[in-house]
Amino acid sequence: MNTGVGTESEKAMPAFDGALILRLLRRARPLWPGLGLAALLLLAASFLEQAKPALTGKLIDSVVGGDPAATERTLQSWLLCVGAVLLVRPFQTFWISRVGQNFTLELRTALFRKIHAQPFGFLDTQPVGALMTRVVYDVETLEDFFNSGLTAIFADVFTVAVIFWALLRIDGRLALVSVCLMPLLVWATAAFRKRNRENFRKLRRNNAEMNAFLSENVAGMATVQAFNRERRNATKFDAINSASLGILLEQIRLNAFFQPLVELLAALTTGVLLWYGGLRAFAGVLTLGSLVAALMYVQRLYEPLKDLTEVYGSLQSAMASAERVFALLDREEEVEDPETPASADSIRGAIEFRAVSFAYVPGRPALRALSFRADPGEHVAVVGPSGAGKTTLIHLLLRFYSGAEGSILLDGRPLEEYSRKQYLRRFALVPQEPFLFSGSILENIRLSDPTVPRERVEWACAQVRADRFVARMAGGFDAPVVEGGANLSTGQKQLLSFARALAFDPAVLLLDEATASVDTETEAEIQAALKALLKGRTTLSVAHRLSTVRDADRILVLKDGALVEEGRHAELMAKGGLYRGLVELQFRDHA
Repeated sequence: MNTGVGTESEKAMPAFDGALILRLLRRARPLWPGLGLAALLLLAASFLEQAKPALTGKLIDSVVGGDPAATERTLQSWLLCVGAVLLVRPFQTFWISRVGQNFTLELRTALFRKIHAQPFGFLDTQPVGALMTRVVYDVETLEDFFNSGLTAIFADVFTVAVIFWALLRIDGRLALVSVCLMPLLVWATAAFRKRNRENFRKLRRNNAEMNAFLSENVAGMATVQAFNRERRNATKFDAINSASLGILLEQIRLNAFFQPLVELLAALTTGVLLWYGGLRAFAGVLTLGSLVAALMYVQRLYEPLKDLTEVYGSLQSAMASAERVFALLDREEEVEDPETPASADSIRGAIEFRAVSFAYVPGRPALRALSFRADPGEHVAVVGPSGAGKTTLIHLLLRFYSGAEGSILLDGRPLEEYSRKQYLRRFALVPQEPFLFSGSILENIRLSDPTVPRERVEWACAQVRADRFVARMAGGFDAPVVEGGANLSTGQKQLLSFARALAFDPAVLLLDEATASVDTETEAEIQAALKALLKGRTTLSVAHRLSTVRDADRILVLKDGALVEEGRHAELMAKGGLYRGLVELQFRDHA
């Protein structure tokens, strides 16, 4: 299913999307005081900057007129203006940068929380690289827009208005001459803008593709190297990277042609103004100082116009990023809690599935009208061939996916009546593929939860026999774990995953192929420890190694998503059905 978050829309972007800009500004509402102060400082600096040509003209006229007193006063004013600009600019830069950084902090945190609040079905359709692009690249683009683009637009529009007003004060005809070539600039800007917009659309699609491909290849490096895919994957990455280079070179070509065009128009306008202003100066209508001031203003007039064109690229990039960011922020969190949830503090662990059906893909059911019950403290094992729906059962119990038909009850109440976060505090999962975070052994087991004391962590490790290899590590429980637990064996990671589950003292323990990654000797030790630890806890254990479920209170046998057999190990073996066939097949394979 395509959600539109991980892929790029092919629809044409508007030249300017006011709704997006307004939404960005509303998002930054808490930062408005700082943004307002930065704007005031910016206006003050811009006004003072544009006062310098007028003061320069007066200075020339006072010198030519032989008025030492006026020359001294004007020179003092000019120096005061320069000093004020130098004083205001650093404060303005500091405040707008502060606004941008705070905006980045809030937006990245919101995106991170939104991603974590999504169900597994969302992550099934979204490349990790594309999500990273949202949180890192797109937010950074919006920060640049706040720091540079937004202030530049504000300042440049104000500067153009001040310059035109100053030219009108000097001579109305000169003001009209100064804008005589402006239609050519408008036409060139429109053409440049259209090509620029298309390039930004291509570039954002390419960046998402590159990040997704890079993330996938880093995560699957072992497979890449084992099957000698390095050269082929490098060739594919080179193609993606080359496409990015082509887009950027096209952008450089556009800028290379457009910038000289602006310079040419500015030079032509200056030449026309110099010719016409010179005639008026010789006629005595203009003073020499006024003509010099007008020339300075015209040279300055095209600078903000050129900047506005460059800022347009930043604006387009910001709108593209804003579309992608808000597409993610607007996603509904499909797992919604009730307004008045049932209390999860005293959950006993009674689990019941009533005619539950579910399909990841429409028309291909993973579970078919599944019904069973697990009483508090009961150990129920779930077995069956691959694709039977064993792990799906656990995913639905944890509400990783929504949209199941039928009812799933916890202590006689539908799961939807509980707050998901609250009832999951009474659950613990040991997955088939354990995941460890960068940090220490201690923090990986208690997941940085200060309510889990160190003594509890050490006890949990001792119960699953993980304390022995932890003791051999430099630093013991404070020993570092690198990203993904790469400095530990698969079996060691699984043992720590067991300890993590037990440290939280759950009412319901979910084991999803939990011993698949440990050797036979370690598995036997874990099974011995679990006999005592499972007492008083409802346990659902999905198992491929059927030897691990012999002592379960009840065994559910699934096939094609349906429950086909149920009973204890001896009962199922006596029936001679699917379970017995699976046991005999596995025994024969290990013989």
